[in-house]
Amino acid sequence: MIENVKAIAADIDMTLTAKGGALPELTKKAFDILHENGVLIGLATGRELNDRLYNQGQEWGLDYPLDFLIGMNGGMLWDKEHGNVWTMDLMSRDTMKEILYFMKPIIDEYEVSVNVEGGGNHAAMHIKGELFASMKRRGWVFDDYTGDIEGFCAKPCFKILFRTTPDVEKLIRERFLPVYGDRFQIISTFPGTVEVMDKGITKGTGLARIAEKNNFSVNEVIAFGDNENDNPLLEMSGWGVCLANGSDGTKAIADDITRLVCEEGGAGDYLIEKYLKPKGLWK
Repeated sequence: MIENVKAIAADIDMTLTAKGGALPELTKKAFDILHENGVLIGLATGRELNDRLYNQGQEWGLDYPLDFLIGMNGGMLWDKEHGNVWTMDLMSRDTMKEILYFMKPIIDEYEVSVNVEGGGNHAAMHIKGELFASMKRRGWVFDDYTGDIEGFCAKPCFKILFRTTPDVEKLIRERFLPVYGDRFQIISTFPGTVEVMDKGITKGTGLARIAEKNNFSVNEVIAFGDNENDNPLLEMSGWGVCLANGSDGTKAIADDITRLVCEEGGAGDYLIEKYLKPKGLWK
């Protein structure tokens, strides 16, 4: 465990909260005390940074703004002192078309839900299941381009998302990576959900940029995550913690695992028991 923590960096969905859920009271109390003692509180998410994320702390009932945001799995960065720090380049329309035409046999055969994020593009195919649930949670209205790759790619984006079953996810990886693995990465954010984006951009590289900009070391950060896209964040930080409900792969690379799941305030409970109480900061 880190002796003196300068920052907390945490994934949102299934790490701090259930998808679309409120911040558990235990976690809120832990954040409040850490904030009072000068520890920066930040989020590291796969989502695109937008007004809702900029105001996420307020939505959770925090009386102070969040200190930094790592969005788009490291592709969009913001902090309270500097504003928008860095944003990755958009994927070109031609590249999007190339990928989607190549993946079309699997998309069509298994009716894989596909959508994009970034660039104001809300295109989607086969709106159902987790994609439909995501639309309801976020208040988005996707533009349905099922069977129309040209229309789907009318605007550039940051990343392409495939939402399906774990078995079909395996087929997507097996087809995509031998051809495109030198240029792009496939990362899992939820069982059966994978994202395609530029290689070399991760939540870990995002944390390193934020730390450098704000004059603290990544070795002074406790990070929390639950799935494959969080692994670089946990590995980059000084102390990486996987939630009890996390994937086996993320548990394997973590320095520690919470005793409670996210809905029970696993991150907050961990901070209280492992850091705040030993420091005499828990009241």
